[in-house]
Amino acid sequence: MEFTEQDREALYQTWMSKKSKMRLTQMEFAKKLGMNQLTFSQTLRGEIPMTMSFVSHFCRHLRLEPKHTFPSLKEVNHTGPKVVYLKSRMSVDGEIQNAYIEGNQVIVEYAHTIHEA
Repeated sequence: MEFTEQDREALYQTWMSKKSKMRLTQMEFAKKLGMNQLTFSQTLRGEIPMTMSFVSHFCRHLRLEPKHTFPSLKEVNHTGPKVVYLKSRMSVDGEIQNAYIEGNQVIVEYAHTIHEA
């Protein structure tokens, strides 16, 4: 999904309103979002495009409903299946050699060192 300039303006206005009410700094909030302050600031100004993942995290941390905050999401017809954006992380016991996608699977090839006793 692509967000519009109206969405970016809604993001900025929402942030300006909520940050003072919740007594948050850009740096504190960026850390909650898992990004640095510069990236958050660039997203607010429209220098970096918003993603659905960013919007979801932003709204969750401010206790907002995305469809009530962003104009593009208000206009979406929700009669069809609902799309939810998720993120998964994994750790491996070794050094990752290669990672690739096959269909809906992520394959990670890694080297594991066995220390003999």
